[in-house]
Amino acid sequence: MTVKLAGKDFVPLGVTVQRIAAALAENKPFSLARIGDGENIVLAQETVYSLDWISKNVGWSHSPNYCGVVLPNLALRDRMAAALKEADIIGVFGGDSLTEKTFTALGIQPKAINYAFDNLYLPMYKPFVDLIRAYPPLLVGNPAERFAALLYDKLGVKVPGTVMNITSADDIDTCLEEMARIPHQWSLVSAGVNADIIAPEMATRYNKVSIDFGHAPDNVMSPLYPDYWLTVQ
Repeated sequence: MTVKLAGKDFVPLGVTVQRIAAALAENKPFSLARIGDGENIVLAQETVYSLDWISKNVGWSHSPNYCGVVLPNLALRDRMAAALKEADIIGVFGGDSLTEKTFTALGIQPKAINYAFDNLYLPMYKPFVDLIRAYPPLLVGNPAERFAALLYDKLGVKVPGTVMNITSADDIDTCLEEMARIPHQWSLVSAGVNADIIAPEMATRYNKVSIDFGHAPDNVMSPLYPDYWLTVQ
């Protein structure tokens, strides 16, 4: 199997939100993952790049501060690949050669793809914000408590809870278990590359809707991006 992303149809932002809305309304599982630089390197371990090459050329691989993982970690690679195969939509950069190589090597054929930065546009899209109003989400990751406070201040939304104990790949299972204990319909996960495992596994194991939200909360809360709330008022 050779995976080619160039020329494949991207799911439009509006359709992605419609699919999330349908899953919430019908109480069905759904997951959105995304592939960026960090995810690509995790998947590239001993498939595209040797561990020695990664150690010498990928500075963040020795610290969890950038992507929430420390490499080498082949078990993480394999778990991520398995999770991505279950994701309903994977955000990618069309035609990215490294993503194509890692997906081909690990047998990842996306069910559907969208633009890798669509997660950043979601809070600027009123139908998505309306979903937050109608179905307050569980928030996961370092910005969870601050983002929960902002949602309450801006939208009057009280989220069902926050989970912040995800600082490395070793925390994934604990995080999943804590999420499962909190009654909720869906979650917005900002946990570095670990979100690519958490979101699909919440869908497959717990029948939840779970979204890899990436840096969207940081952007929403940044004074550099005041336009995020223009369509929300």
